Amino acid sequence: MNKKEVISIFRQMPSSILFKCAGSPDIYASEYFEKCFGIIDLETSERSLFTFFDQSSKEEIAVGDDPFSLIESGLEVNGYFRLQTSSRTMNCFVDGNVVTTTTDDWIVLYIKTDITGLLDLSQKESKINQHITFNQLLTNFSSKLINANVNELDSIIDQALAAFGAFCDVDRCYLFEFNDDGVLMSNTHEWVAAGVIPYINKLQNIPIDTMPFFMSHITNGLFKVDDVSALPESASLEKTSFEEQRIFSLLCVRIMVDGTMYGFIGCDIIGAPYSWKAFDIEYLRRIGEMLGNTLQNLHNRKALQKMQIELLDANKQLERLANIDGLTGLANRRLFDATIKSDMERSKQNDIPISLLLIDVDYFKQYNDYYGHVAGDNVLKRVAETLSNSCLGNDDLVARYGGEEFAIILPNTDSDALECIAARILRNVSQLSIAHEKSNIKDILTVSIGMACFNSRQSTKHNSVEKEHYNATSFIEDVDSALYRAKNSGRNCATF
Repeated sequence: MNKKEVISIFRQMPSSILFKCAGSPDIYASEYFEKCFGIIDLETSERSLFTFFDQSSKEEIAVGDDPFSLIESGLEVNGYFRLQTSSRTMNCFVDGNVVTTTTDDWIVLYIKTDITGLLDLSQKESKINQHITFNQLLTNFSSKLINANVNELDSIIDQALAAFGAFCDVDRCYLFEFNDDGVLMSNTHEWVAAGVIPYINKLQNIPIDTMPFFMSHITNGLFKVDDVSALPESASLEKTSFEEQRIFSLLCVRIMVDGTMYGFIGCDIIGAPYSWKAFDIEYLRRIGEMLGNTLQNLHNRKALQKMQIELLDANKQLERLANIDGLTGLANRRLFDATIKSDMERSKQNDIPISLLLIDVDYFKQYNDYYGHVAGDNVLKRVAETLSNSCLGNDDLVARYGGEEFAIILPNTDSDALECIAARILRNVSQLSIAHEKSNIKDILTVSIGMACFNSRQSTKHNSVEKEHYNATSFIEDVDSALYRAKNSGRNCATF
């Protein structure tokens, strides 16, 4: 049996396989494999066009450690990989061995994808098992979201997107949020599969009117595209954007909060068209509803907090005048000084952490000199509102510390949660997109943040003074030094 005959036999096998002759760089695929991966007319290909990734680390597996090389060196291969071809990328189970013919040894990889797995089971059994697994996944994240505080929300959303993306074997899964005016949208959370290029940093502050076809559909609840190339002429703007990201299929559902569209959750298929199934839409909608319910609860808490402040203003007007900053409506320096002392004492007594942020508007003097003091006051108001919206803990205190500086006291907040809050503030201020032509770092307004966290249970010392003698003044000195380091590090950043 000659080489051409062997290739013909392997090509016609009713299994999804890749195969090559030992010692040759050429890789061949069965027709069944081509069907699963959406490949058309693949005769032979160099090994570089078939890339294996580790599913957990997302790292590319180097030549020499890939399944072909391992089997050729006499080792066994039997495990999960993510396989990237010229058409698309999918999770798969790879099992391989050596097949000896009269003339050559052939290395054969049996590739079992989720699609081929569905073909191996009865349709009814497969759908039942898949539905049970998804409900277990959804229940897990629902319980986390119910018990989560606002500082944990970003992390849980990231975990939910990753779990959903891996479960449904898509290439990218993401959350977009609209700004308060509803004219811009930003990609706030993104998960990508191994080998897929992330786009979150490029998809910020996108004008909604640049995607009219998409918006006309998503406002009704769903945007589903099986094949981007088939989009109508009226979707030319969207089609260009999708093609730049190599998106062939995408599915998005809206997220509603307080009766208005908060944003949308979506997923993409890269490299080849895909016909979205009914269960794909159902699963994504349920994830969107779960996130919408959580965001609605946070919105209600924020509204309740605002109502409580308004009631306090009405009943204690004199106290308000003494403790509230007249320009921004935040707590003033007097209330901050009193609160940080009492919160520090409570932290020591109850052995709970407390965190402190000091925020400075970058190059504010230059902004004032160029745009005028009225514009400068408006900027301080907008930054103050953004800081308040970024911190929703019932005991958090956002204060105007002085001039263009703000301070935030965060009781019962550890260093990990503190970093998440600081990152959210940097992102939210940037998303205001306030022009600042005189800034030395960006053409929009930014802030620098100093961070400090105190935990009486830790055994560290401050300036050789025992923790029990560490007071509010020491705490403020620490965060002030951290702010100084942030400015020296180039600004528009947060530093301990």
